[in-house]
Amino acid sequence: RIRTELGEHLHSLSILHSDGTNLESLRSRPKDLQNVLNRLTQLRILAETTSGKVNQEEEQVVECRTHVQTSQRYIQQLQPWIDQAENYLTKRLDQIGALNLTEAKQLYDKHKDFLEERRRMLSIYNNLLVEEHNIIDQYELKSLIKSLSTRWLEIVRKSDELTPRYDKQYSSWLLFESELNSFRDQILDELEKRVHAIVSIDINKLFDLTRINTLLNELRVLDENIHNHTSNYNRFHKQLTDLRQYTSTEGHRILHEEQMSIETRWHQINRFTADK
Repeated sequence: RIRTELGEHLHSLSILHSDGTNLESLRSRPKDLQNVLNRLTQLRILAETTSGKVNQEEEQVVECRTHVQTSQRYIQQLQPWIDQAENYLTKRLDQIGALNLTEAKQLYDKHKDFLEERRRMLSIYNNLLVEEHNIIDQYELKSLIKSLSTRWLEIVRKSDELTPRYDKQYSSWLLFESELNSFRDQILDELEKRVHAIVSIDINKLFDLTRINTLLNELRVLDENIHNHTSNYNRFHKQLTDLRQYTSTEGHRILHEEQMSIETRWHQINRFTADK
């Protein structure tokens, strides 16, 4: 509105100055005509200067409005994600360990997906900071952007803190499951079958020296195998101990039951072999 009115006044001044200039050609003209023309010239120059400043201010306002609108668009994209990210991290930081390998992998995969989302949102965050530097006299908006920036940096810190934990947790569960399956499902099963086969023999009915020697040799070989697999048994225990820090409360109970079962089977194998 100001620019329009100023343009109208500038146009009127130009007409007046033109009319005044035409009066100079007359023989009879007012004595102070030149002073009036000079004053009109000054007013026209002042009006032109003011008009230029108004146009410049208008351009700045338009540019600032563009930055404000762009910032608000980025905020609409970033703020909901920040809210969700804070909720996610609060739950994850309060959660201790995993129930089993399946849950450890789920937590690992979900956090990896979260980091990928964070990577995608980073460009929006950076663009918002750029726009914030171009915003003038929008103190509430600048304060909101600063608050979002503080929350973003805290999200980055906490999520980076979780990353090695989930990496180690998943790798520990993988290693334990591999060791468990190898020792329980292969070594223990094989030793138990051999022990049961030998235990089923009634030594009181053995009268053949050859069969007795054969049985003794089998027992010696079995005892040697058991001794050789002691390192596997100890390694299984070490993996189980290392895993406890990455195990939930319910997971601890399940691991304890698994440990008791394997220890019982292992000691039975040793005792049966020694007794025989």
